[in-house]
Amino acid sequence: MTSAAKSSLLPEVFSMEYYADPFPTLAWLREHDPVAEVALPFADLDLWLVTRHDDVRALSTDPRLSADTRSASERFLASGLAMGVGTGWEKAFVLDPPDHTRQRRVVGGTLTPRVIAGWESVIADTAATLLDAMAQEAEPDLLRSFGYPLAITTIGTVLGAPQSDHAKLRAWSDAATSPDRVASGAALLATLDYVREQIGVKRGQQGDDLLSLLLRASEGEDTLDEDEVCAIAANLLGAAYDTTANFFANAVVALLDHPDQLASTIPDISDRAVEELLRHSGPVVLSPVFRFAFEPIELRGATIPKGATVGFMVGAANRDPAVYDDPDSVRITRTGSPHVSFGHGAHHCVGASLARLEARIGLTALFTRFPDLGFGVERSRLAHRISPFMYGFDRLPVTLG
Repeated sequence: MTSAAKSSLLPEVFSMEYYADPFPTLAWLREHDPVAEVALPFADLDLWLVTRHDDVRALSTDPRLSADTRSASERFLASGLAMGVGTGWEKAFVLDPPDHTRQRRVVGGTLTPRVIAGWESVIADTAATLLDAMAQEAEPDLLRSFGYPLAITTIGTVLGAPQSDHAKLRAWSDAATSPDRVASGAALLATLDYVREQIGVKRGQQGDDLLSLLLRASEGEDTLDEDEVCAIAANLLGAAYDTTANFFANAVVALLDHPDQLASTIPDISDRAVEELLRHSGPVVLSPVFRFAFEPIELRGATIPKGATVGFMVGAANRDPAVYDDPDSVRITRTGSPHVSFGHGAHHCVGASLARLEARIGLTALFTRFPDLGFGVERSRLAHRISPFMYGFDRLPVTLG
């Protein structure tokens, strides 16, 4: 198919119809235009979208691509797509080696299996408390009654933030993903300032929380300066809040849409079931970790030019029929190639193990307490959130049975 023919057939990406159900569009791109240049309707930027599973994995480790915004074009920097440009947020994770390697080594050394397992009781106790409260609500909303509060309480406790501060952390995290760039920027700066204040507190009275562990780890051979600790903690807060809450909602919808799969996995949600739900219903559709081409890259008959911005369509890669049989269905016993919901390579999500633990405990607690959980409105009336990065729901009304 010629470029002109493909352009004439290309479905509209990032439209209202796309936000409600991106998967038909992603399937078309994956089959007909797997490396597609798309003009973004909400920014003055052309973005190269990569949709096939093998290509996303390969380019995730390709040295011809940089994840560091210092390698980005002026158009990208002006587009508003990168969070925290020109602030301390740029000091964490979205860097290239050797800085990124050093940061990952320090953070990975603190997030050990033993440390993560120590937070299991926090997640379980919080889930139980939230479900008790949800049982008393006349019209419970799974996102606002369970997903968001469980996510912020977990990551707030993990970072050592006092319970009394969790409400403002949630407010800042909500505002950080707002399309209002002024509100988003203010929320990012407020989060950085808050974490810096907490660093001052922790230096005097360190505990077993992650912020204290990062400070202690920074005293070793691989060090982090205060700006880096601040940025890493703030990034972990933002990443662990929105994606986790929306995963809970997406996973519940997927299980209710596949009652046979739900019946075979409740009440104890297995690790394998969590992996399948992450593949099928992971909230990230377009990875927010953009890549920038150091040189031209030939792929699938297309040429990504030097300086171009590249986006990995995780939602397309995770449903690639070349990798997964019947990819649009949930099969909780599925085995085979791993999904890319947490990324791949050097930028694989550093908090993936905590996210998996939270997903398993939270979903198990939910369906143990409410095995007859159902939709509170007709399935077709569920309102979807509007985001180029995330697939999910604005609200999720439920009945408790």
